[in-house]
Amino acid sequence: MSQHSAIVGGSTAGRLLNCPASLAAIRALPPTADQPSEYAEEGTAMHAVMDYLMIQRAHGATSLNISASLGKVFHDRPLTDDHLDAMIYPALEQLAQLEEDHAEADPFEVVGVEQRVTFPGIPGAFGTVDLILRNSRFVILADWKFGQGVGVRAEYPDGPGTFVNPQLMYYAAAALRTKPRLFAGRRIIVAIIQPRSAQPLSHTEVTRAELRTFVEDMHNAVLAAVDRNPPMKKGEWCRWAPCKVACPLWTGPLLDLSLLQPAERTTSSPAVTPYARYLAHAKYLLDTAVQLKGEVDAQMHAYLENGGTIPGWKLKDKATRRQWVNPDLVEDTLGQLGFDDDEIWRRELVPFKQAEATAKRLGVTIPDELRVAPPPSGTTLATSDDPAPPVERVALIDKFTASLRLLQNQAAE
Repeated sequence: MSQHSAIVGGSTAGRLLNCPASLAAIRALPPTADQPSEYAEEGTAMHAVMDYLMIQRAHGATSLNISASLGKVFHDRPLTDDHLDAMIYPALEQLAQLEEDHAEADPFEVVGVEQRVTFPGIPGAFGTVDLILRNSRFVILADWKFGQGVGVRAEYPDGPGTFVNPQLMYYAAAALRTKPRLFAGRRIIVAIIQPRSAQPLSHTEVTRAELRTFVEDMHNAVLAAVDRNPPMKKGEWCRWAPCKVACPLWTGPLLDLSLLQPAERTTSSPAVTPYARYLAHAKYLLDTAVQLKGEVDAQMHAYLENGGTIPGWKLKDKATRRQWVNPDLVEDTLGQLGFDDDEIWRRELVPFKQAEATAKRLGVTIPDELRVAPPPSGTTLATSDDPAPPVERVALIDKFTASLRLLQNQAAE
């Protein structure tokens, strides 16, 4: 799992670039208890699995006997078939695709796993690159992401163009500074591999000129951050920022709901109406409140853990779910109590996504007749830059009709 410096690292580079004031704001907060979530712990474990496999490859392994590692403990948990099917095999498939896109009959070699790199010109600034590959023409810096919530990309839309993920730019600039010989005569590719996201592979090429500009921007951001009045700006980079709890740009709008400026409700129109602007503003405000709640809860917890008192609030032990003891003992005892087998054990089909991953591992294909798409249950909101295509009402109706007809045919057979 990537590590970063206290000043700026890959995961905080975008925040500092856009909001230099965040550095002092975060330092002013009380320290929070280090309580990583279950999702973070799972991600750390899967990073450890990939590190193990890539180190094997770096030492000359021509094939990876991954199933032999089943049951082996990585970080805090044993490796299971579910881990392999849902995350490890898909991640390796995306890595193979990434290499194929740039190989041109020139295979890649692993030259860095959890490689610590130093960012130029900022004392104490470093980062850890998950994986570095090279062949005669390219150097690839890949970052593993095992979350299934927020999708992360190598580049994002920015008006008519795009901008590269600041985390990847930070790693690339630091790697170029730390291991210049590795990059000699080679083009630089940065990539995100996130097997459980809608876009499991995202990559782009960055030039040395772009990296030099990024380094200059990073230097300017650090200088601005230590200035008396650092600039403050609110945006997507605030998503994981704990300083939201005390930031006036976040708390200010919540204190004045009149900023919503309600508009008269109108019928739907392709044109942007005052009511449409009102809905966009209201949605943004409410999403802001949800994000802010998480940070407030974290700061309250840290304050109480450190011995503070908050009127109306206290700490309590987390509720824990009771678990069965030895399954054989449970089965025997419940059987003696009169339970039937179907009242003790429950069987159900695995989710199709898991079955599909297993099929890929086995090299087989699941027959199409075993599955059928149900009629669409509706649509859901998405931001304009979401990679999914927008749903047109005519297309939606056609899709519903086709799916309904397919189900009717299945039922008639």
